[in-house]
Amino acid sequence: MKQSQRVYVAAGVTVALILVAAILFAWQWGWLPFERLFLEQKTPIEIAISEEVPASGEVISRYYEWRYDRHAWELTLLIPSELYTYYRGMERAPTPDYSIYVTHPSDDDYIQSLADSLNSKAESMGYSAEEEVNFAASFVQGLDYFDDEEGEYPRYPVETLVDGGGDCEDTSVLAAALLQAMGYDVVLLSFSATTPEGSGHMAVGVALPSVTGGHSYDFEGEDYYYLETTTVSQAGDIPAEYRIEVPIILEVVPKPILSLSKLEWTILTKWLREDKLVLEVAVTNWGTADAEGLYVRAFFEGHETGAGTSDTFDLEYGYRISPVSVGEMVIPSGGGTLCVELYDDGIKVDEWSEAI
Repeated sequence: MKQSQRVYVAAGVTVALILVAAILFAWQWGWLPFERLFLEQKTPIEIAISEEVPASGEVISRYYEWRYDRHAWELTLLIPSELYTYYRGMERAPTPDYSIYVTHPSDDDYIQSLADSLNSKAESMGYSAEEEVNFAASFVQGLDYFDDEEGEYPRYPVETLVDGGGDCEDTSVLAAALLQAMGYDVVLLSFSATTPEGSGHMAVGVALPSVTGGHSYDFEGEDYYYLETTTVSQAGDIPAEYRIEVPIILEVVPKPILSLSKLEWTILTKWLREDKLVLEVAVTNWGTADAEGLYVRAFFEGHETGAGTSDTFDLEYGYRISPVSVGEMVIPSGGGTLCVELYDDGIKVDEWSEAI
């Protein structure tokens, strides 16, 4: 090889090495415009958490009989099978706020028709408001009581009707739905366990003008009288074990119930700079009202100043949105605890943490 050719080759090799070094340097410092092609931000997609079941025209027939006011009552219901299948297949929400089982709208028409039937029977007897409440409650109290076979399985009203009963949460949800459809203001009363080995309890609170000697709770300036749904009793009658207990009062109105459902992250490792974490999450609205102005915030514990925050987004009830990108965060030397928070209109509604 001639001397001139050797010079050209050496120069070419030198230029190539300089170029490679420059690219590596730019990559380390994040100056390359194409370095994030594989981490390109994805467009969030909303997916329904439960699919509607096509109408089949088939019905499930159920017969009920109970007693109230020294009279024997009976009722036959024809329940659309697709409604039962729909609720049976619905994923259960990770929340103790069972009001969402009362306010879910897909069974509104059917529950209203049942409430109208009970209301018509009560009117034919000339019952007062208090007696009408007790009459509707007696229908629910006449159902069977049984515990869930595997863990807690809250039922929607249609499920309780088809299954012929349930536990205290199930019958309370059904009674609250019927009374609300009959025009009464109701709340759910959630009691903690009264003994170490016991379980919690749920009942209904119903707003009535006055119940002589009845046990009630004040909620937003209204008296809500205790109503047991698992045994025959009247509005205002409360079991002795719950008389001194203070329940959590659950307002029965449509509301969003939000949670962080899935979290995935990618760690960006570079030789000369700090490692960074790119976070994507899924958010689910389990409730019965749409949510607006949501955002996700994430940070490493003790390093809140380096927090990443997603764009704000809205989410319809019954939907899950994914992925929600929270952006990059510097990972502390030696790792740390990643904290993720979900905010609804500036109020923290869910949180999660894990050591990274």
